Amino acid sequence: MNRIHDAIYLVDSQLRIKYVNDKACQLMGYSRKEFSQLQFSTLDRELRDIDVVALWWKLSVRPEGITFTSHHTCRDDELIPVEVSSSSYITEGEPHILCVVHDVRELRRKEHQQRLREKQMNTVVENSPDLISRFDLNMRCVYANPAVQSWFGRSERELQQWQLTESVPLGDVGLNFFKLMSKTLVDEQGAESELTLERHGKKRVLHVRCVPEYNLQGKIVSVLAVGRDITRVRQTEDELRAAHQQLRELTRNQEMAREVERKQLARDIHDELGQHLTSLRTGLSLLSMRADEGSTVVQTQLEGLMNLVDSTIQVVRDVSTRLRPNVLNLGLIPALEWLRDQFMKNGGCRCILIAPDEHTVQLDEASLTAAFRVVQESLTNAARHASASNIYIFVKPQPDALVIEVVDNGKGFQVNRVQKNAFGLQGIQERGRMLNGDATITSAPGKGTRIKLTFPLSAPHNSQTEKR
Repeated sequence: MNRIHDAIYLVDSQLRIKYVNDKACQLMGYSRKEFSQLQFSTLDRELRDIDVVALWWKLSVRPEGITFTSHHTCRDDELIPVEVSSSSYITEGEPHILCVVHDVRELRRKEHQQRLREKQMNTVVENSPDLISRFDLNMRCVYANPAVQSWFGRSERELQQWQLTESVPLGDVGLNFFKLMSKTLVDEQGAESELTLERHGKKRVLHVRCVPEYNLQGKIVSVLAVGRDITRVRQTEDELRAAHQQLRELTRNQEMAREVERKQLARDIHDELGQHLTSLRTGLSLLSMRADEGSTVVQTQLEGLMNLVDSTIQVVRDVSTRLRPNVLNLGLIPALEWLRDQFMKNGGCRCILIAPDEHTVQLDEASLTAAFRVVQESLTNAARHASASNIYIFVKPQPDALVIEVVDNGKGFQVNRVQKNAFGLQGIQERGRMLNGDATITSAPGKGTRIKLTFPLSAPHNSQTEKR
C-alpha cells in the first residue's frame, strides 16, 4: 500500500478510519494515530449528510464500486480536489469501504492550462485572415472560421452541413481540393497545393495545406485544412518575371545595337581612315623618291612621317579588330581559330580548339557574335585569374542546339563567393540568356573552371529583332 502513489483509506460502517497508507498522511497532514481518531466525514464533508452516506455506502458495496470527484479537507483546512474510487472490502467478517483517493490538483492545473491554450488558439483561429476548416473522416465540414464564412458567403451552420463528397463539381477546383483531402487521409501525412478559383469575377489563388488530426489513441479523426490567399504574391511574382523579361529584352537589344555600332565603326575605321592613311603613306613614299638626295634633313623628316603613318595604320587595324574582328564574317569556327591563335600569340597559355568542320555550324549574326564574345571573355578571365597551363575549347553541335565549353586546369574558385562587381562572369551568363539558352560556370579551388554555353540553333528573337 505504501508503494502506491494514491492515498488509501479503509473505512468501517461508522465512517471510522481503520487504516491509511503513507501517501494519505503526506497528502492530508495527519499522522496515523491522528487518523485513527478521525471519521472519514471529517475529510469529506459531503459525507456529513446521513442520506449522502447511505447512498455512498450502497453504491460502494456494489461489485463495480463507485468513482466520483470530491474535495477533501487537510489538517490546515485546505480543500484538495480529489478523485475517489470506493469499493467493498470485508475484513474480520465486517464490511468496510476501501477508498483509493487520487490528488487531481496537477490534473486540474493541466486542464486549466489546456483550456487556456485552447481559448487562446480559438482566439487566433477566429481572428486569422487564413481560411481554417476541419473535416471529419466522412469529409463533412465540422468547423469553419469566420474567414471561411466570409470568403464563401455562408453561415457557420450552412458550412457545417456541407459534405465534400456530395459537393465536388467534376473538373473544378473542388475536385483538386477533394484529391488533396483524400491524399491526407490515405497517407496520414500533410499535403499542400495551390488552388485557383474565381471570386467576385476575379481569379484568386489559395495555398491550401491539409494536415491529419489524431486522438489520444493515435488514430486519425479529422483533417484540418488551412488556406492562405496568395493572389497578390503570385501577381507580384508575375510582374517581377515580366520586368526581368523586359530588362533582358532591353539588354539584348542594347547589346545587339552596340555590336551593330561596333561593326559599323570598325568598317568606317578600316575603310575610310585606313584608306586615307594608306593614301598618305603612298604620297610620302613618292615624295621621298623625288626628294633631292642631298637634302638629308628633308629625307629624315619624310622617313619619320612614314614611320608615324605606319604606326597609325597598325593602330587603326588593332582598334578595328578589337571592335569587331573581320574573321567573324567567315563563321564561328574560323573566328574561334583566329581567337585561339591570337590568345597564344599574346602570351596566353596553351589553347586547344576541338570543333567540327567550319561548315557544320551555321549561325545568324547575333548568335555568332554572342557566342564569340562568351569564348573571348572566358579566355580573358582565364588569362587574368586562372594561372592555367592548358585551356580547351569544345564546340559540340547537337540536333537542335549548340554546346560550347571552355575548360581550363587553373586554380579555380568558389563560384558562390564571386564578388558582385565580377561583371565578366555576369556578362557571360547574360549572353547565354540573350541566346535563349543557358551559360553555367562550374569551378572549385584547385580543380579548374568549366564554362558551358548551351543555346538553340534557331533563335526566334533574332529574326524578330531584325524585322523591327
